[in-house]
Amino acid sequence: MGSQANRLHPNHHRKHFLMDTLSSLVAYRHPPAQPRSAFFQVWVNGEMIDALHAEKADFAVFECSGSVDVLVIATSEASGTAIRPLSTGITPLVDNRSVRFQIDGPRHLCLDIPDLKPLFIYANAPEVDRPSPNAPGMHFYAAGRIHEAGEITLRDGETLYIEAGAVVRGSVRCSHSDRVSILGRGILDGGYYDYDTGDRVRSIVFDHCTRIRVNDIVMIEPTSWMLVFGCCRDVRVDGLKQIGSCMSSDGIDVCASRDVVIENCCLRNDDDNIAIKAGSFEKITHWHGDVDNVLVRKCVFLNGRPGNVMEIGYELRADRVSNITFEDIDVIYAHGEGAVFSIHNGDRAVVENVLWDNIRVEHYWDKLVDFRVVHSRYNRDPERGSIRNVRLRNIHVAHSFFNPGCSISLISGYSRGSPVRQIVFEDFFLNEKKVYTPDEIELHTRNVEEIRFL
Repeated sequence: MGSQANRLHPNHHRKHFLMDTLSSLVAYRHPPAQPRSAFFQVWVNGEMIDALHAEKADFAVFECSGSVDVLVIATSEASGTAIRPLSTGITPLVDNRSVRFQIDGPRHLCLDIPDLKPLFIYANAPEVDRPSPNAPGMHFYAAGRIHEAGEITLRDGETLYIEAGAVVRGSVRCSHSDRVSILGRGILDGGYYDYDTGDRVRSIVFDHCTRIRVNDIVMIEPTSWMLVFGCCRDVRVDGLKQIGSCMSSDGIDVCASRDVVIENCCLRNDDDNIAIKAGSFEKITHWHGDVDNVLVRKCVFLNGRPGNVMEIGYELRADRVSNITFEDIDVIYAHGEGAVFSIHNGDRAVVENVLWDNIRVEHYWDKLVDFRVVHSRYNRDPERGSIRNVRLRNIHVAHSFFNPGCSISLISGYSRGSPVRQIVFEDFFLNEKKVYTPDEIELHTRNVEEIRFL
């Protein structure tokens, strides 16, 4: 493989620690000590791109402003390769161990070769408004190094910038602050534990903050939740990439927060990719209160096990959890025992006005829809709440021959006094066949009022 690669791409061996620019391509150069993929080599427009290692998936990240040609050489025969999301319509040219394809500009893709771990291709748009390392309030981590940062604390008006080609090992904490940003094209490695207690550490936590921005970084190897907003307002997350591979590696947790937009993200987690909550999570962490106006759009999700792809719950110590929208989402896989569409209301909240719109599901295993009012070990309120006015619209689900008899859907109130009401399936398709009845999705119900198929 090596000799063939050198013959085809004579410039791939050049050493760089920042980046090279090739017409519409910017190839990031990471420090030599950062682990490389054992399964893939990647070229874009003839330029070798760092293929990096994470536990459950490898990844390559670069910038492009237009169409680029991608070549991946794997360690084993690549027949059966798919480029996901399938909605991109990209068909690769496969020849033995090589996979070639073209992308028309910035996007997030997953190269799926049977019997190999996934390879994520993160093609960023060109960077604009790159900050100065010496700007006031700037925490700047330069390319070409692995920075053993430990816990980074951000305050009012400050910015954490991880330059493309930099790796920061640590966690981020921000409390009661305004106008705080985490930016850059580099990597945040959260794979460490509290030095004093040995406890797992959440990678990024914003606590009671306003006007928060998190853009474009890659997050890998968490030991717990990856990105958390607790009692926050005016939050924007754009272009975030995550590869999480531990129990409780929630991707983005929106806890008792309002006015949140999450878009253009690519999240691979072994727990919930998106979790909307309100509750007590440690002895000193109390994020109680209503959740309102959360929009998640134009994202790609891969869920391992356990957890759910798009979750509301379990902890919902609030009066209202309302106006939640997921739209234009590609679900590549839901491998584990969780669900694709899930609401688990275990506390007193009224969960209402929830919309899933224009969702494409390429694979699921255990549960497709799971809406339940429950009483679980995660919950503290003495009374149960309810779920009402939920719509699933323009949903397209791939239903394989493995699903019948094994995969189900559940909609259940806790009691007649804590029901689920007004659930609408509108233009809901399995293998492009429109669903008109509960039996077609093997739907089991209890304490439910009004389910409609339109």
